[in-house]
Amino acid sequence: MSYERYFDEQYRIHNMPLRQYKSCFTSLKMFNLLKKVLSYAVFVTLIANSMLLIKPATAATLEQQRKQFLEAKKVLRAKKFKTFKKLTERLKDYPLYAYLLHDYMSPRLWQIKDKQIISFLKHYADLPIANDLRRAWLKYLAKRGRWQTYLDNYTQQADVTLQCYQLLARIKTNNSAYLLEDTRSLWLSGNSQPPQCDQAFKRLYKSELMNDQLIWQRIRLAMANSKTSLAKYLSKRLNKKDRKWVSRWIAVHHNPAKWTHKPHYKDIPVAREILIHGINRLARSNINKAISRWDKLQSVYSFIPGEIAAVDRNLAIKAAKAKHKSARQLLQQISSTHIDDEIFHWRLFTALNEYDWQGILDLTSAQPPQTHIRPRWLYWRARALQETNNINAANEIFRTIADERDYYGFLAADQLGTAYKMNHHPLPEDLDEWQSISNKPAIVRARELHHLGMVYAARREWHHAFNDMSSYQMQIAAAIAANWGWHDRTILTLGKAKAYDDLILRFPLPYEKIIRKNATKRQLDLSWVYALVRAESIFMEDARSPAGALGLMQVMPATGKETAKRLGWKKFRKNYLLQSGKNVPIGTRYLKQMYDRFNHNIILATAAYNAGPHSVNKWLPETDCMEPDIWIEKIPFDETRKYVRRILFFASIYDWRMQQQITGIQQRMAAIQPKKARLATRLNCARPIVSMQ
Repeated sequence: MSYERYFDEQYRIHNMPLRQYKSCFTSLKMFNLLKKVLSYAVFVTLIANSMLLIKPATAATLEQQRKQFLEAKKVLRAKKFKTFKKLTERLKDYPLYAYLLHDYMSPRLWQIKDKQIISFLKHYADLPIANDLRRAWLKYLAKRGRWQTYLDNYTQQADVTLQCYQLLARIKTNNSAYLLEDTRSLWLSGNSQPPQCDQAFKRLYKSELMNDQLIWQRIRLAMANSKTSLAKYLSKRLNKKDRKWVSRWIAVHHNPAKWTHKPHYKDIPVAREILIHGINRLARSNINKAISRWDKLQSVYSFIPGEIAAVDRNLAIKAAKAKHKSARQLLQQISSTHIDDEIFHWRLFTALNEYDWQGILDLTSAQPPQTHIRPRWLYWRARALQETNNINAANEIFRTIADERDYYGFLAADQLGTAYKMNHHPLPEDLDEWQSISNKPAIVRARELHHLGMVYAARREWHHAFNDMSSYQMQIAAAIAANWGWHDRTILTLGKAKAYDDLILRFPLPYEKIIRKNATKRQLDLSWVYALVRAESIFMEDARSPAGALGLMQVMPATGKETAKRLGWKKFRKNYLLQSGKNVPIGTRYLKQMYDRFNHNIILATAAYNAGPHSVNKWLPETDCMEPDIWIEKIPFDETRKYVRRILFFASIYDWRMQQQITGIQQRMAAIQPKKARLATRLNCARPIVSMQ
């Protein structure tokens, strides 16, 4: 435990700020000197003994304030305003005092004087809740038609309705400076805008700024956003000839197969634009027809090089996904200057699909175009050399990436039979910066909100604190969050700071008792389970995905209900998945189900946990075994492919993190058996991994 973490532990015990501990000494200089000259054990003992000399008045006050704060919120909900006022009077020096004022004012704007609201917005301008109150007040002012007050207190808002009201307020108060220009910026959108903008838009339509070119610009935005109704509405302001082109565009959008066949359009820019739109739309439903149509159209229409390159890229990717016979040819036609991670993936995918190792050597003959794909690029070049019996050359390349802490770096180390290089570099101990950041108002508020279980508000304050932080300061903040046990903020903060080398902070071990218990009960690899939980939720107990998955192990409610029955639970509620004590038993039980279903193949079980077992069944080879690294590379879903690689990589780090024997990625891999052999006894169809040192 570092001395910062020791102090934080004492803070949590005594609820005293670090500066109060340091007041035991005559100066910070003496404090730091003692830390340097004394051994860690003696120094910690001295500090601990000094705690006995400090009266815990501050601790008692802070704990009392927390209780009063919660009581104040309770009585406010009960509308006991006199009691609320008395309690808030005692909390003026409490970090969350502004939250009580906000909670009182926000639903009672009609009762609050303007000067009180303005005073709050000015005094607490750096709090996220200040903008919450401002938004609510702006909506109130707009409904009351108090336009000058609206303008006086308007700040830039993300809410389009409030932006529209701001334009309207300027009209109502004759504040016309740059009004048309600002209206044009808001009008230029691929979506229909709120009716609150109508009056401002009417002025724009009557102005000299409005012309056919501007209308076409918005029509293009609408069509790119598949808003054909908006495009049709806008076309009414065009001449008859242009309206006809918009109608053609909409028709091509809805039925590209019909209207890209012998279109008989003039070879003019708008016709080419419409046909390109149609080919890209057609590629989504019928790649074979799209490729054929595009070849024919290029012989008739004079598309410019940039247009051709964009369509070629899209068709090549769609063809590769569909395993079209022309995929490789289309991918090879893409200029080397346009190769990125996605193009490289599909070139590699098509070559691996045919076990074309020479093709992979040709593909990787140049230097990687982007730094972040270098390990992948070099690993597969080495594998291709290995498969073509150029063992020495393969090993030379494996050595260039084997020291990297990366999925492909670890695989390269496995090929060489060398130990993994974790490259762990802990954050430096910087007590002054630690204390400075700990005392930042937003961090203090985040701490209090986190302590009181107000998680959403705590997260907002935490990220608000980053506005003026350097990367180094964010790293210190991440360590502070870890001390609070707030591991999801630690991981996210380190990611924002692009700081990846403190593995203790990045790979924490929270919920250890419940995770270890259930992993052991299901006979699952503990590091694998930890890797999965981290990848799924970064240890956010209340995590919710856009798809509806919940909790630490991101279980879908339907899966949770079915699995709860398998566990013999008499009842199941959706909110169970937001409780670690119920989510982990359900998640590990489902993971065990996938593990058993796929004959204890961790790769398949991991992929099935992410994409579902039915998808994995589709991806299994038909008749022959497949090497696991190849199968992973050929997973069609980008998210699942990256997920499986990440889980395997994380699992080895968690072995190191738990100070146990590190299981190599290839040791966790098993050969992928064909569909016909899936339910049979596990076949020994893997190529043996030989150390080639």
